[in-house]
Amino acid sequence: MTRWGNAAWLLALPMLIGTLVFSVLPAMVGVGLSLFRWSLGDAPEWTGGGNYARLAADGLFRQAALNTCIMALVVPVQVAGSYILALLLRDRGTLNQVLRLTVFLPTLVNPIALFVLWRWIYQADYGLLARLGGLVGIAVPAWLEDPIWAKPALMVVMAWESVGGFTMLFFLAAFRQIPVQIHEMANLDGVTGFDRLAVVYWPWTRHVFGFCLALGYLAALHGGFEIAYAMTGGGPLHATTTLAFYAFETAFELRNAGYAAAIGVAMALASTPLIALRVFVGRRTREGAQ
Repeated sequence: MTRWGNAAWLLALPMLIGTLVFSVLPAMVGVGLSLFRWSLGDAPEWTGGGNYARLAADGLFRQAALNTCIMALVVPVQVAGSYILALLLRDRGTLNQVLRLTVFLPTLVNPIALFVLWRWIYQADYGLLARLGGLVGIAVPAWLEDPIWAKPALMVVMAWESVGGFTMLFFLAAFRQIPVQIHEMANLDGVTGFDRLAVVYWPWTRHVFGFCLALGYLAALHGGFEIAYAMTGGGPLHATTTLAFYAFETAFELRNAGYAAAIGVAMALASTPLIALRVFVGRRTREGAQ
């Protein structure tokens, strides 16, 4: 190995060690723990595939999986909204820089603080929406207390929190990579408006759009704990119980860490097709570019 190769390995070593210690080893421990029944206090008891057999018959697990999939429908809205904002704020003027900071600010705020604020907004008796509805004589629903409205209410918060965040920065960076010659040719041909989006921006950034969609779906599949914990506690009637919240509830409230680990393994297996699809699409994109 050359001197530069050794230097590259040394530079990558801290990241490799961190990945091994904080990702690979915990994942291996989780897979092993899923084969036991463990109440966090007693000694683990071997169950083999018992936890997975229980998963197959667990109605609450299926409901949590369905809730997670429904709430993941907000991901295209998040990505498309961030793409549109990036298009509108792509120029480097002073006003656009101020607007970028404004729309990015929710990403910098502690999410629990945001969720508590939105819980007050949705509060049925004295929340902001209830008071605004009272001023115009409109009775608003009990957003977080109604099984029908609770999920859409949380999805609105998820979209509001993420549109204009790091996904927008990805798109802004992608727009910076478009060669200047492409813009010059578009100007010479008089390409403006939607046509410019179709022939200049989209062809050069669609792979970033797909990447952000894949990341968003992976985050939605493994997320949903904080917002459910802070705003609804998984209710009402488990309408907002996501897989991540169900795993937490199973481990630390029901004290069944082995079964919670099995839920985590199921979540990891469910994300495998998304990762494989992203790798396949990325490979096809690179082949097409060549």
